[in-house]
Amino acid sequence: MHYYDKEPVFKELRVRRITTIIRGIPLTLMLAPGVFSSEYVDEGTRLLAENMVVMSDWDILDMGCGYGVLGIVAAKLAPRGRVVMVDINKLAVKLAMINVKLNGVSNAEVRWGDLYSAVVGEKFNTIISNPPITAGLEVNRKLIINAKEHLKPGGLLQLVVPKKLRSRFEEMLLKNYDVVEVAAKSGSHVVFIAKLIH
Repeated sequence: MHYYDKEPVFKELRVRRITTIIRGIPLTLMLAPGVFSSEYVDEGTRLLAENMVVMSDWDILDMGCGYGVLGIVAAKLAPRGRVVMVDINKLAVKLAMINVKLNGVSNAEVRWGDLYSAVVGEKFNTIISNPPITAGLEVNRKLIINAKEHLKPGGLLQLVVPKKLRSRFEEMLLKNYDVVEVAAKSGSHVVFIAKLIH
């Protein structure tokens, strides 16, 4: 079983309900095996959620949304904006839809799709992602490179990656973006913010 699969296979669906607080926002979340970090909000997602740059009227894309933590927090931070949340994992999409409703979010929608196939022709002020590391380097390279087609002028790509992969991701970002900054670090993760000047 693999959380990047379109339809994870498991004997029984065990859904857990957890509560947590991120950026002072209380969240209630439904989690299940077959979706990334099925026991609790992982450290990387939390680090990005606590440090991502989001303005109140932005259009935001949560790429690889999982059960929806980043997108829901972003929607709360952008009450006059909108959030599109995308995942290839159909169970993740279902859980994200449930969690959007559970947390009273009206300015977010969840779509199924493989990377940017669900947002063809759309542009955003920022793309946020805890990228699917185990899906392999090629998938993550496409996520980084193709983000450029979906960013408005001056838009930001915001990623969190494991520290052990920092140099590999930094290299990919520096090759494709004009400005790359480290926005936050924890014991095991680093948050990058990448920007195109034009």
